[in-house]
Amino acid sequence: MIDVICEFYENDSKARTFGTDTELYHSEIHMLQCIMDNPGLHISGIARTLGITRGAASQTAKRLERKQMIEKKVNPIDSKKILMLLTTKGKTACLNHKLAHEKHRTVISKILSSSSAEQLLFLKSFLLKFETALKE
Repeated sequence: MIDVICEFYENDSKARTFGTDTELYHSEIHMLQCIMDNPGLHISGIARTLGITRGAASQTAKRLERKQMIEKKVNPIDSKKILMLLTTKGKTACLNHKLAHEKHRTVISKILSSSSAEQLLFLKSFLLKFETALKE
């Protein structure tokens, strides 16, 4: 089972293009998704939402700007704040990222659809205990 978890993690950590001509890493696509899901956030808000430092968020945003996934604009309401906006390329990556997650959900649902209520309850209990143990 650990092998499956490790394989999933390794697969999820690989750089992907998400329907664009540019490779994106895990942290980058999740920042893009955060920007799409929370329009109007500035770098500090993005950092808080993702649970990362402002410095890490700033570095990732710079990479995404170089990759033409986002553009930075001065907030018209507060000129001290810089807003992160997705480019067309960034939006394409986000939409394809969501589709990849949907594909995973579909596979999992298909596998679990033949399970009994008792089996599902056991699996849920196991995963909650495993998650708790990982946090210790």
